[in-house]
Amino acid sequence: MSSLIAKLGYVGVTTPRYEEMRTWAPEVLGCMLGPDGADGAVRVKIDDADYRLSFHPGDEYKLAYVGYEVLSHRDLDAAVKRLEDAGAKPQFADEATAEARGVQQLVQFADPFGQPHELFCYQESNYRYWNPPRPHAGFVTGGQGLGHAVFVVPDARQAVDFYIDALGFLTSDIVRLRAPLGVMWFLRANPRHHSVAFLEIPNLLGLHHVYLESAALDDVGYSYFDVLGGDANPDLLMNLGRHIGDQVVSYYIRTPGGFFIEYGWDGLPIDDLERRSPHNIDLNKGKRPEMWGHKFRLQPNEAVHPYQAVPQ
Repeated sequence: MSSLIAKLGYVGVTTPRYEEMRTWAPEVLGCMLGPDGADGAVRVKIDDADYRLSFHPGDEYKLAYVGYEVLSHRDLDAAVKRLEDAGAKPQFADEATAEARGVQQLVQFADPFGQPHELFCYQESNYRYWNPPRPHAGFVTGGQGLGHAVFVVPDARQAVDFYIDALGFLTSDIVRLRAPLGVMWFLRANPRHHSVAFLEIPNLLGLHHVYLESAALDDVGYSYFDVLGGDANPDLLMNLGRHIGDQVVSYYIRTPGGFFIEYGWDGLPIDDLERRSPHNIDLNKGKRPEMWGHKFRLQPNEAVHPYQAVPQ
């Protein structure tokens, strides 16, 4: 059964530092600002959609929602039925909540760990232009949507089974990490190598990072070296490098939202007509984790997000 999900649409968090995003996103990432949310949320725009990232005011760092786009109201109805068949309890949101998200129809549900997710159709695009705060080639979105979101979960297989059964995602790669980490599982819904991924860490849960893909390597390099100061930046999780799996050239930086942004270029597309088998990579058997770079700059205790919690 194929996926009804077309792409990752948006991510929202609460953060006491939400106002910092008004300058952080344009200066570090070269992003535009979209229209504020009704609650004063700072929204980050990277393409025709009014926003892709939303930073809501709040006393704690917390994942508020992750939205996945379907292409029509009929697909939305079918996706709701599929969620119900998988044991989830999707609910159509009221008109005010849908309007706050900037979509016509909105369905809300939780994953097996209680994290808040949404399906939507017909997102608003009232600002159909790209006018970045500095020269910038733009971001790779279109049919691939917002880059990808990676979650820390206590049981990757449980998360993956839900995303395959209830949402129809396909497996791209499986990577077994070195202890104390478990497996990392990458899933796709379109040609982007992965729209979601799950990093297994015992007793932890939360949003790890969101990936933004620039259309030009120069934008990544300028951000890394000229704005952030390269390897010396204290909020850097991983320095500039290239992954083996999706082949992205990128770096990882902590945001005022608490989670990390992976800012990169040149992701590997997957053509399903090739009937690609998932890659199964075990780093405990001498496999290289990276083509080059991507060295960790933060210590393990510094890389734990403030809103990750031990599941009940």
